[in-house]
Amino acid sequence: MNRKIIALILFFFILLLPGCIRTTVEEEKDKRKEEQITRPVVTEPILKNPLTGLPMVMGEEYIRPFAVMVENEKNARPQSGLDKADVVYEILTEGGITRFLAVYFGSNAEEIGPVRSARPYFIDFAMEYEAIYVHYGGSPQAYSDLKKYDKIDNIDGIYDNVTFWRDKTRRPPHNAYTSSHNIMKTAQKRGYLRTVKLNGWDFIGEENSTPGSLKEFELDYSRNYKVKYVYDEKKQAYIRYINDKPHVDRKTNEPIAVRNVIIQFMDTRVFDSEGRLAIKTMGSGKGYYISDGNCTYINWEKNSRFAKTKYTTENGVELRLNPGNTWIQIMPIQAKTKLDLN
Repeated sequence: MNRKIIALILFFFILLLPGCIRTTVEEEKDKRKEEQITRPVVTEPILKNPLTGLPMVMGEEYIRPFAVMVENEKNARPQSGLDKADVVYEILTEGGITRFLAVYFGSNAEEIGPVRSARPYFIDFAMEYEAIYVHYGGSPQAYSDLKKYDKIDNIDGIYDNVTFWRDKTRRPPHNAYTSSHNIMKTAQKRGYLRTVKLNGWDFIGEENSTPGSLKEFELDYSRNYKVKYVYDEKKQAYIRYINDKPHVDRKTNEPIAVRNVIIQFMDTRVFDSEGRLAIKTMGSGKGYYISDGNCTYINWEKNSRFAKTKYTTENGVELRLNPGNTWIQIMPIQAKTKLDLN
């Protein structure tokens, strides 16, 4: 009889045990939730992209940047990926045509192009960032420089059919494209991905930015390469125009917005029968810094081909930028600009 009673007690205990366990687990979960609510939240330091001053993903702060030659001939428009670049240089090539050098560090671009050939002065600016230089062909002087300087790791579409592809909806040579993924994959295979610590821009806080009155301005490179910037107060950025038409991205069809514009005047001359240019990137000169409707006179100085250009205000203080992307307009000293600074 006693055995039957003991067996019944054990049977009921086994039935109740899972419920007791569930209750205990649920109580432990509730306790942890309360601890999470009452425990102070420990936040990690926010990493800033040294080229934009904007937050970036932890772990990417030492990944090597890359710089891509992007075409700007009329048949190449609209381009892809310029809106994703951290810094973009626009510089003249032969025949009054401009090209872009797009520098990428903190963003991913699924399509970049059309990619075109190298020029020596573009190489000078790419190496300010220790960037992997991406191009499709090049001038004789550019190829000479790429061979001469071992520090210039480059990816050339002429000898690479993996990193680049041809878009059949466009005619060659205006149809060579690449992407961030393809570039980084090739760079990894070739051993180009070394650790770098970029010496970027100095940025001011958003709270220190005061809107100004310079709502638009124009830069005249040549007859078919007239650039205009119009300020958009909602975006706190300038919208780019080419020949009075919005400069849009091919993938998004959205106009390119630029937070910071640097206009930099350089000695520019034609040096051969092909109309190729020699641009004096070393030395010093004048320019403007434009952001948030404000325009500041600046000076620039570059001590060697691959040294970082130093920008200072008129009183010799290092230039500080607003957080965001930057477009650097390299222009001949005699170039025309329409800036209403009143």
